[in-house]
Order: sequence, then structure tokens, then C-alpha cells
Amino acid sequence: MKKTLLLLAHPDLNGSFVNRNLIEKLISSKPENLVIRDISKSCINNRFNVEDEQSCLLDSERIIFQFPLYWYSYPAILKKWIDEIFTPGFAYGRKGTELGTKLIGKQFSTIVSVGGTEKMHTPGGIVGVSVNELLRHLQATISYVGGVYTYPFIIHGSAFIKEQNQIDTIFKDYQDYILSEYVPKDKQYEKLIKLAYEYQAKGYY
Repeated sequence: MKKTLLLLAHPDLNGSFVNRNLIEKLISSKPENLVIRDISKSCINNRFNVEDEQSCLLDSERIIFQFPLYWYSYPAILKKWIDEIFTPGFAYGRKGTELGTKLIGKQFSTIVSVGGTEKMHTPGGIVGVSVNELLRHLQATISYVGGVYTYPFIIHGSAFIKEQNQIDTIFKDYQDYILSEYVPKDKQYEKLIKLAYEYQAKGYY
């Protein structure tokens, strides 16, 4: 497992049944190479310690944002964190003689809890757009700073999850996602080509 930083961005974790229970179970499992930071607690007097936050990013190979979907976007605390931490000369552009290239090649992943069901986030549903579409601006941000945006882990219907056994069911996939290794696109393509030739050799087409 890559050295991973999980940044929890929840403005009311104590009031969240899903995110609170998942994080507590994750902490109790004591996974190696994983650091969990609740950025709501890191924001002291309405400010982040920029050096501390940037140091954590530099020390990690993979960064995971975990948050609930708020009005079709991420919570304000995560927007504030990005505004303050992705500074010129660190994440992009130039500050004096320093180029902002520190995040190039780092993997960025998202774990998103969504109150509505998956069906609601389809063209014919109440919302009408998928969660992936709603996260395009985050994907664009990661791409701009040179990061690798990986596929997200989406928990649909979180508003209807009220029982511990439901959390236990979700947790396995949640934990597997955090501990898994992302396969880069070029490697995915190589695997697809190899599979195609194998199918052709077996006469499937």
C-alpha cells in the first residue's frame, strides 16, 4: 500500500452516522501507511497551518479526500483547505524562483457519501446528473496541479443508512478501496489489449 493521507472534510462528523462510523472502524483496524487528518480540527482560529498541511502532502504518495456531498459539491471546509494549501510555488505557477510542481504524479482519490440514491443521479432521476459529473471541478483542480485523479468511491443513499450492520457491509468495500493500489491508465490499456488477444485466440470473435 502506498503511503496514504486521508483528509476527512466533514463539518459535523459527530452528527454523521455513516462517515463517523466508517472512520472509527478504519482507525480501529490500524492500517499501515495510512494517516488520517480531520481538517475541521486542523483549522484553528479559522486558519490552517499551511506548512503542516503541505508537509503532510509531500510525505504522501496518495491523498484521499473523504466528504459528504453538500449541495452538489464538497463542503466549504474542503474548499477553504484547497484555497489555502494549494499555493503558488507549491501546487502550481511560480512564487519567486520556486516552481509549483510539488504535487505532480501524486494520486488523488475521493470517498463521497451521497444522501440520495444512485437512481436519483441519473439522466431521468430527480438530480439528473451523476456524482462523477458533479465532481468534475475537483478533477480539474487535481489535473491542474499535476496530480493523478483516480476513480472515486461513492456511497449512495447515506441518508437511509441507520443500522450498524449496514455500515459493516459498506466497510469492507470502503477499506478495500483505501488499501488498494490504483492501476495507471496505460497499464489498464495493456491489460485490455492482452485480454482482447486472449479472447481472439480462443475464438470468441
